[in-house]
Amino acid sequence: MAEISLSPTKNLSFEQLAAARKSTQAVSDFLEKRLLVYLDTLRSLLMPERLLGKLAGSKFDVPGADKVLTELQDNYRRLPGKPFDFPKEFETDWLVEVGAKLDVQRWEYSREISTESTKRTILITSPTRWILAYGPGYSASQAFQEFARRQDRRGIDQLRQFVVNTLVMQALIARSGGLSSILAELRYNVAAQTHPGFNGLPLVVIQSQIPTFLPPEPLIAAATELSGVNAFIELVDVEAIRELSDPFKQRISQLIPGLL
Repeated sequence: MAEISLSPTKNLSFEQLAAARKSTQAVSDFLEKRLLVYLDTLRSLLMPERLLGKLAGSKFDVPGADKVLTELQDNYRRLPGKPFDFPKEFETDWLVEVGAKLDVQRWEYSREISTESTKRTILITSPTRWILAYGPGYSASQAFQEFARRQDRRGIDQLRQFVVNTLVMQALIARSGGLSSILAELRYNVAAQTHPGFNGLPLVVIQSQIPTFLPPEPLIAAATELSGVNAFIELVDVEAIRELSDPFKQRISQLIPGLL
């Protein structure tokens, strides 16, 4: 399981921030539109029925589905009690409820920054990283908010289904080396990653190979105070984009001595 790769800090002046945000928005929109097209094309490879067969409501059996079920049950049992205080036994009927829709959600996390007078919690959004999930149902951000409401867990069934959907997606991606390779060739890496808001529950994350960074905390504090919103978006590293290599060209050049 991959760990969260934290964006590095890079100096930036307040005057440069507006241009960096504009470039980031343009690149992020482009990357997300491309990703959605790719996922729509590959959709049949990502359906739960491909992994679970009749267990997920399909009319056909799938070889190895019983082994996948055992793995899902084991992973479910290993979840920590908090915040995942669900029924202890994994019911196979839950697999029929795994949605057939693919949802792509922006990766978000909280970061505490220091200001001159206090500390503030800022919601950081990545412009080049997305959570891949089954829908309809709770998004990752909605689930995190519901888990945080210790006194009000009226959406317990939806939260449990969010966890089941997540475990199924992880199991499918772990068995789809070819799919991961295709996305890597398209400059998107896919892996299960932990998120601090889910106490070890792995989320399937697709990340562009375009690097990002965060400016120093004082600049984040100044920008959020000016906007009045405690939220910030990581910035695309334009300089690092210039240094991106072409893996395809490099592999071909290894076959032809003296090409480069």
